[in-house]
Amino acid sequence: MALTRTITGVSDDSQLPFDDNEVISSVSNNNGSRSSSSQSSKLVNEVPYDGNQVVSEGDALVADSNGQFVAQSLAGIIGGATLLTQGYYGLLTDFYFGGDATETIIDIDNVDTWVNVDIDIASAGLFDNRPQGMIDAQAIGHDGDGSANDPIVFKLEGLDLRSFANFRASMAFVPEDDEGQLESRLLFNRHSGTNPSDDFAIEEVSLSMFNGADVDYVSEPMLSFFVGDTIDTNAAGDAGKCRFQIKSNVEGVIKLRALTWYINK
Repeated sequence: MALTRTITGVSDDSQLPFDDNEVISSVSNNNGSRSSSSQSSKLVNEVPYDGNQVVSEGDALVADSNGQFVAQSLAGIIGGATLLTQGYYGLLTDFYFGGDATETIIDIDNVDTWVNVDIDIASAGLFDNRPQGMIDAQAIGHDGDGSANDPIVFKLEGLDLRSFANFRASMAFVPEDDEGQLESRLLFNRHSGTNPSDDFAIEEVSLSMFNGADVDYVSEPMLSFFVGDTIDTNAAGDAGKCRFQIKSNVEGVIKLRALTWYINK
C-alpha cells in the first residue's frame, strides 16, 4: 500500500526565519496498516548561553574555558587582540621632560668606529607596551643601564617567525668638522644553536653634514627588521637581542633623546 505523508502546521507571519522559538510542524505518516504522529520543538543555532547576561548592541558571543558562551563587546575583543599582537617599547631621556638629552662624546679614538650610544632613561621615561607574550617571557624588556660599559640591549624573547618590528632613534649630532657623515645600525645577537652564530647588523647612513661644524644636526633613523630563525624565541631565556650603535667619520657629540621599538607579533 502506498505511503501517505501529511504535513500540517499553522503559519505565523510574525515568526522570524531563525527565531529560537520556531516550531517544527507536526508530521503524520500513514500506510494503512500503521500510523504515527510526532511533534517536536528545537532551538535553531542553539548555543549554551547564560540567559541572565545583559547583551548590548554590537556584542559578540565568545566561548569561555567551560564551553559556555558569554557576551563581550567588540571593542573589548579588538583590544584584547591588539594586546596580544602589537605594541611598543620606548626609552625616553629628560629631553622630553624639560631637561637635556644624553651625550656621548665621539673623540679621535672613536672616529670611524661603531660605538654604543649612552642613554640616561628619565624617571618616567620607560614605556613598556610590548605584546603580552613578550611581557610574559621577560618582565623587563632590556638589559643594561645605558652607560658606556653597560649599553641598552633590547630582548626579542616572546617573538616568533611571524614577528617584525621597526626601530627609531631620536637624536642630534654636533660635529667638530664640516662635511661629516653619521651612520646608524642595530647590532643583533643570535640565540644559541644557530649557524652562523656571529652577530649581524642592519645599517643606514643617517646624516650627511654639509652646513658647517658646531651645528645640531637632528636625525631620527628608522630601521625595520623581521624576526628570522636565528633571533626568534628558541627557549625560555634564549632568544635574539639587539642594540643601537653609531659611527661617525668626524669628532663630535651625540645627543640621544629616545629609543623606541614598534613591535608586531
